[in-house]
Amino acid sequence: MTDKAHDKEHYEHIDKLLCTVNEHWEKYHNEEKSYHYDITKLALDYPEYEYLCDAKAEVLKAYVTDILNYISNNGSYSNVAGVPVINMLLSSNFNLNYSEEELIKLLCALNDKKEHLRNCGCYVSPIFSGVSQLEQYIKKNGLSDSLFDFIASMLDWELFQLDYSYSKEHKKTIKRLHSFVAQKVVLQFKLDNHLINEIIVASPLAKQREFHDLLFLLEKSTAGKPSAKFLKTSQAYIDTLGRNNYRKFAHNILDLTVKEYWTEFNFLKGVVWTMSLFSDKKTVELVAQLLTFMYDKGHASLGNACAYTLGNIRGKQGLGKLSYIRGKLTRNKDKAVVEKYLDEGAERYGVSVEELKELAVPDFHLENGQKTIAFEDYQLTIAIENSKVTQTWTKPDGKTVKTVPAIVKNSTKLTNKLKEIRKEIKEIQQTYSAQKQRIDNQFTLNRKWTFADFEQYYLTHGLVAPIAKSLIWQFHQAGGNIVTALFNREANAWQDQHGETVSVAEAQSVSLWHPVLVNEEEIIAWRDRIMAIECQQPIKQAFREIYLLTDAEISTRTYSNRMATHILKQSQFKVLATLRDWHYASMGAYYDYTTHTTCSKKLSEHNMSAEFWIDAVESDDEDDRNASGMYWYVTTDQVRFNNADGETMDLVDVPKIVFSEIMRDVDLFVGVCSVGNDPEWRDNNGERRDEYWQSYSFGDLGKVAKTRKAVLERLLPRLTKLKDKAHIDGKFLVVKGALRTYKIHIGSSNILMEPNDQYLCIVPARNSDKATDKLFIPFEGDNGLSIVLSKAFMLAEDTKIKDETITSQINRES
Repeated sequence: MTDKAHDKEHYEHIDKLLCTVNEHWEKYHNEEKSYHYDITKLALDYPEYEYLCDAKAEVLKAYVTDILNYISNNGSYSNVAGVPVINMLLSSNFNLNYSEEELIKLLCALNDKKEHLRNCGCYVSPIFSGVSQLEQYIKKNGLSDSLFDFIASMLDWELFQLDYSYSKEHKKTIKRLHSFVAQKVVLQFKLDNHLINEIIVASPLAKQREFHDLLFLLEKSTAGKPSAKFLKTSQAYIDTLGRNNYRKFAHNILDLTVKEYWTEFNFLKGVVWTMSLFSDKKTVELVAQLLTFMYDKGHASLGNACAYTLGNIRGKQGLGKLSYIRGKLTRNKDKAVVEKYLDEGAERYGVSVEELKELAVPDFHLENGQKTIAFEDYQLTIAIENSKVTQTWTKPDGKTVKTVPAIVKNSTKLTNKLKEIRKEIKEIQQTYSAQKQRIDNQFTLNRKWTFADFEQYYLTHGLVAPIAKSLIWQFHQAGGNIVTALFNREANAWQDQHGETVSVAEAQSVSLWHPVLVNEEEIIAWRDRIMAIECQQPIKQAFREIYLLTDAEISTRTYSNRMATHILKQSQFKVLATLRDWHYASMGAYYDYTTHTTCSKKLSEHNMSAEFWIDAVESDDEDDRNASGMYWYVTTDQVRFNNADGETMDLVDVPKIVFSEIMRDVDLFVGVCSVGNDPEWRDNNGERRDEYWQSYSFGDLGKVAKTRKAVLERLLPRLTKLKDKAHIDGKFLVVKGALRTYKIHIGSSNILMEPNDQYLCIVPARNSDKATDKLFIPFEGDNGLSIVLSKAFMLAEDTKIKDETITSQINRES
C-alpha cells in the first residue's frame, strides 16, 4: 500500500470514529446528560482507535488543524465530536513530533478558540491536552530561551488568571507549565473565592515563591489532623517568610471566614493547623471563634481542626479556651473531640483534666475581680459585682460617673482603646460564667486541693477569687481536725458559721463544704450566717438542695422512681441536660422511631455513670411532634447508676455526694422543663395531661421548692412592699391585695385566687428578675424565686395593674 493510500485509509477511520462519537454525543445531549459524559474516554473504547496509533504524526497533525479550521469557519457548535478527538490526539498517548514553531502556533490557536472548544461539550479543554505535546517536546529537545519566554507569557493568559477553575485539569496544567519555568517565574496560588484571592494578592508576601508554595501545601490538608511532615514543612516556610508577616495574613483569612462564609475547607484547615505554631492571644481568640462558628454550622471537620490547634498551641491559654467552649457545645460528637484534646493536654502537662482547667484560667490582670485603666486624667474601673462586670469612670476630681467621658468619645486613640477593653470585658464575663459552672461541678467530683494550690488557683486568682471568697470551704489540718469557714470581706477574715474568726493558714488540704455531709443544725447555722452578712453566693451552696436515700429507694434497691412520671418539654430538656454535662439524643418519629432512651452522665472520677430513663409522649395524631419529627414532650422514668463494667449498682453503694448531686440535676430538669411551669399549656393538651399539669402546678413541693420556701421565710421580714400583706401557708405564698387574696405556688409560681381557688394566668415577663434586682437573695440562678416574688409584688398592689388580660381574670366571678 502506498503512503498516500495508507494516509487515506487512516483519514477514513478517523472520520468513522468521528461519526460514531458524534452519534453518542447527540444521544447524551438529548438526554441532558452531556455534562456527566466524558466523550473523550468513550472514543478510546472504539476499534477505530487502534488505527490512530499506527497513523503518521503528520496525518494526525493535519487532522487537528482541519478540525480547528472547520470550527473557526462554522461556529462553536459545529462538529462537536471533533473536540474530544482533538483532546485524544493531543494527549500524552500520542507523540505528534511538533516543532517548537508548530507548538507555539498550535497553543495560540487553541487559546484563541478556548471558549468555542469548551462550548462543544468537551470535558477537558484541548489546550490542557496541548500542554502534553509541549511537555514531550521539552523532554526530547530541552527548553530554548524563546520557548521559555512563550511559556512564561502563557501563564499570563486569561485562561490561567480566572478566579475559578474549569476542572481539576485547570490547576494541574498551571502547575505543569510552571514546572517548566519555575526557576524564574513564581506560580501564583488562587482559590475559587475572590475575597480570599484579594487577601492573597494584597499580602506583602504575594511576590515570594515560598508564600505560594506554602499556600499550595495548605490546600492539600485533607487529613483529620496535621502530620509531623506538614508541621515541619510549614514551619520552615513561615520562618522564611517571617512569622509576623504570615500571622497577619492568616489572621485576615480567619477573620474573613467567620464574617463571610466560604467552602475552601481544605485550604482553611491548613491555615488553622499552622496557627498551632503561634501562641498569642489574638490567634487563640480567632481560632476559638472559628471553632464555635463551624460547629454551629455543622462543619465538624473544620471545627475539629480548630480543636486540634487550640489543644496544641504552646502554653495553656488554648486549652483554657477549649475548656470554656466545651461547656457550650450541644453535640456529643463535638464534645468528644474537644475532650480528647483536653485529655491529651492534661497528659502533656502531667495533671488531671480538672487541674488543667484550673491552670488555664486567665486572670486578665485583675486583682480580687477588678482593675483600673487610665484614660489620660480619667480612670475606668472594671469590677465583677454579683457575677456581672461593671464599668465605672472616675473623673480627675475623684467623682464617679457611669457614662463615657467626652474626652474619650472625642479622641480616636482613646475610643479605639475603649473598644479593645470592651472586647476584654465580654471575654471576662464569659470566662467568669464558665468558671462558676466549673466550680459548681466540683461538688460532684468531691475534690481536695493542697492549700498552696487553693491559694494560687482560687483565693488569689484575679478572676476566680470573687467566687472562692463567697463559698464555704473546709480546711483539713494535721491530726484530722477540720475548720469550716467563709471569708468575710468586711472583716477581711475567715469566719465560721457563728461569725468567729478562725485560722486557716495551717491547713494541709482544702475542700468545698457540702450540706449533704453535715447535720441539719449546721446547715441552718450557715444559712442564717449567709443572710446576716448578706453574702450572695454565686453558686448555691448553703441553700443547696440535698437528696438522701428514701425507704422506697432502699426497697427498690437499684433504681429511684422519685422523679418519674413528669412531662417535660424535650427541646428545653436537651439544652439543659447538655449544659449540665449529660448526654441526651432527642427522640423523633421520623428517625429511628425510638420512643424510649436514656439521658446519661459519665462520672469518670468515681468509675461510674448515671442514667435517667426517658420516654416519648405519643398521641394518635401528629400534634405530638414538630415539623422535623421530633417529639414535643417526653415523660420521665427511673434514675439508675452503673459501675465501670456497665452493671447496675445498688443505690446504697453510690457515694452520698454523687447520689445527691445526680438527683439534684434530675430535679433541676423537672423543675425547669416541666410543662407544669407553663401557665398556657393546660388549655390545649387533653384531659389526661391537664391532670398532670394541675397536680404539678399545685401539688407538694419538691426539694428545689422547699429551698425556695426556706429563703422566702427569711426574706419576707425584710420586704417592705410585702409587709403585712404576705405570709407563707404550706406550699403557697399568700398575698393579700385590695381586690382579691392570691395563693402563689412556691414551686411552679402558678396562682389561685380566693375564695374559690379560681386560676389566675400570668405569663412571666422576660425581665421578671428585674423586680428582685435590688433585693438581697443569698444565691444566684433561681429564676423561679424571682418569678414568685415579682408576681407577689404585682398582686400586693392589684389596683395598679393595667394589663387587661390580668384584670379581667381578677374581676371575673366564677
